[in-house]
Amino acid sequence: MNRKHVQARPSRRDGGRFAALGATLCVAFGAHAAEDGQGRHLAAGAPPGDGAAVNQVVELNPVVVTATRNEQRLDDVPSSMEVVDGKVLQDTVATSFIDQLKKNASVDVIQYPNGLAGIGLRGMRPNFEFTINPRTLVLIDGRPSGSTSFTTLSPESIERVEVLKGPASSLYGASAMGGVVNIITRRSTGPIGGSIGVGYGSFDTRMTDFALGGSLSERTDFDLAFGYVNQNGDFTTGAGDKRPNSDFRRGSGKARIGSDLTDMVRVDATIDWADLRNNAPGPVSFNPPNASANETDRLGGDLRFTLTPRDHLITATAYASRENYNYITVPAAADRYRSSRTESRYLGYQLQDVWAFADSMTLTYGTDWQRVEADRYSYGAQGQRLAPYSPNERRDSNGIFAEWGSNWLDDRLILTLGGRYDWIRSSTRSTPYKTSYSPGSSAFTSFNPRGGAVFKLSESWRVHGSAGTAFAPPQGSEIAGENVEYAGAQRRVSMGNPSLKPERNRSWDIGLGYADGRLDADVTYFDSRIRDRIRSVIVSNTATERVSSYENANDSRMRGIEARLAYDAGPWFGLPAGRIGVSGSFTRLLQAEDFDASGAVPIRNVAKWKGNLSLTVSDGNRLSGTLTARHVDTRYDTDNSQGSIYTGGRGGLFENEPFTVVDLSARWKITPKDTLRFDVSNLFDRDYYEKADYAMPGRAYYLRYTRAL
Repeated sequence: MNRKHVQARPSRRDGGRFAALGATLCVAFGAHAAEDGQGRHLAAGAPPGDGAAVNQVVELNPVVVTATRNEQRLDDVPSSMEVVDGKVLQDTVATSFIDQLKKNASVDVIQYPNGLAGIGLRGMRPNFEFTINPRTLVLIDGRPSGSTSFTTLSPESIERVEVLKGPASSLYGASAMGGVVNIITRRSTGPIGGSIGVGYGSFDTRMTDFALGGSLSERTDFDLAFGYVNQNGDFTTGAGDKRPNSDFRRGSGKARIGSDLTDMVRVDATIDWADLRNNAPGPVSFNPPNASANETDRLGGDLRFTLTPRDHLITATAYASRENYNYITVPAAADRYRSSRTESRYLGYQLQDVWAFADSMTLTYGTDWQRVEADRYSYGAQGQRLAPYSPNERRDSNGIFAEWGSNWLDDRLILTLGGRYDWIRSSTRSTPYKTSYSPGSSAFTSFNPRGGAVFKLSESWRVHGSAGTAFAPPQGSEIAGENVEYAGAQRRVSMGNPSLKPERNRSWDIGLGYADGRLDADVTYFDSRIRDRIRSVIVSNTATERVSSYENANDSRMRGIEARLAYDAGPWFGLPAGRIGVSGSFTRLLQAEDFDASGAVPIRNVAKWKGNLSLTVSDGNRLSGTLTARHVDTRYDTDNSQGSIYTGGRGGLFENEPFTVVDLSARWKITPKDTLRFDVSNLFDRDYYEKADYAMPGRAYYLRYTRAL
């Protein structure tokens, strides 16, 4: 099967002038492809049984990225960025997208076994709860993912992942304080082809995946992808403890169809979904166990139009999604029941133009609108409705943005300068059964600039730097409304503060990069300062009543060094290129602290040092293998264990132990269409925790078979 990326056709009057921008179809559909020797492009995320050569273990061809809302070569981007290719994700030992990402990108993670998961960038604490105001923005093909947790993102159709580090509100508005994770999905043309795979592994785990795509006609193409994982048994930790109630299953997929209506007009429609049924064993320290379960389903999609008149690349995207999260209480001696439900809804559009108004200058400008709503429900053991702990909320946002880019000195100097203005209204809404509550709303505006530069010292060396600001709005319940609860005889009133300001991040970075065709490396220093961190404050407290509210009080500072590398080591050992590949990414935090009146406090759940390193070898024909190591240094966390097993006092701050987890994947291409794969997760059976008191699975074995179609 031949897979290539559909390219937007510029006007015939263009004379190729617009091609300097790249020719992908929309802001999110970039191209990172290898060639099969006949000039045809093979998608980087193509299944292992297709025409992609097994021996191409490290791809150092120029990488094109789109997380900057304008297609650029990676070495022309002034900000620090990691790009994880689809083939690398595919060869990673993982049963979920969060596992794929954390093993290939230098990110902080909070992850519960079979439960919530989230990431943080540049020292910001990961968002793992179901919030509509995260600190790291997640996109699918350039538009908001419509997911509040990484656990619902489908890994089956991914072509690559772009991790843009640093403030990105100048491009995307709210929630891009730490950076952006842009998931690019596969788009196939040419003869219809794909793959089907099955697998079985430890803890009675069964896996199935399917992908199909190609051209239905000269102008119309499609993609289908589906994946299913069912772990029927309970997992065992690295300490040898079997964790009851730890089975799970996940089904997810995506469908896309697109058509070139004319030489200058294209339309694409996509739909993606996920359905998770997870049992969670609860904290290790609890006796009796505090087991639970969660059921999550998500349905989303988008419709996008692309127009390519002379010197322009215009895209219009409308998107919507709905996500339901159900929390299931599992009593020790009674039937389980649904105790709460959160329904999150996303609706929005994006309209932008990339205008090549001169041979070496572009202007990217446009407007976005989004509405995000969260409705919350609580239930008793008999199914009766109860008052939820948090009120229903909504956030409406409008933004306009523009970014100017230019090339100077024969493309050796690249400059960018831009900004975005946002209007945001956050509100709490009427919440059934929550009678002791008054809804309200608050509005504010925010302007966020960004500038950057790349200077190419030679064909191999480059210096890059950027500076900008970003913001994250308060939750609706923090700025509006009044909530009343009781704790014994004490009435507890929580009041919103309509004067609350958004949290703001000012950040700058500078780095040095090198690329010579065999080695691609980059080292970047960053410094971020967050103002107006939001915290809860007690206004008054008596035996009968406690009144609390929110204020902008805390500041934070994060600074550190991050690096990435990819090296084709085959020629160094006297072997052909592509036989031995080494790649990795690393982050060393020099400071990650919150500041308040009492002084500096470490930011929780961020590692002082973290990194991943992969070694891939191949015989150039049928055999290949990958060894991956991920190291996470000490992280501060709050001791919520039963029995105070960490600090000797509940609620104390402590340091989690560091850990290193190693995975192994071996692949045998039996025939040009048949591949057998053997994986070992947690090779050395390490007992480790992504979140304190929640042990992760120990060593596991998986055998997979893939057939190219």
